[in-house]
Amino acid sequence: MIKIISTLILLVIMTACSNKSEVKVVDNSVDDYIEISKVTERIRENGFKEIQVSGENTTDDYMLFRYRVVWEDKDGFEVKSISSNWTNFPAHKNANFKINVIAPNKKAVTYKLYINK
Repeated sequence: MIKIISTLILLVIMTACSNKSEVKVVDNSVDDYIEISKVTERIRENGFKEIQVSGENTTDDYMLFRYRVVWEDKDGFEVKSISSNWTNFPAHKNANFKINVIAPNKKAVTYKLYINK
C-alpha cells in the first residue's frame, strides 16, 4: 500500500513540475464557432515532434480562422520558428478540420498553439 501511495505522489510531483503543452483559444468568441475535440502528439522518425489538432466548425457558415504555435525547449525558452507567425486556416460549415504542425527542431519539446479569428 505504501508503494502505491509513494508512486502516486511521485507521479503528481513529476506532472506538476513538467512543462505543459496546450491549445489556447485567444478570442473567446471563437468558442461560439469551433470545438477542439482532440490533440495528438508524436515523435517523427527524424526526432521532430509533430502535433495534430482536430476540431469542428459547429456553425452553418464557412469560417476563416488563424493559428500560431510557440515552441519551447526543455527549459521553457522559446524556439524561433516560422510557425510562430499567424497562419490562416479554413473551417467549412458543419465540418471537421485538422491543424498539423511539425516542430522546427529536436529541441522544441512543448508548445502553445493559439487560435484566433
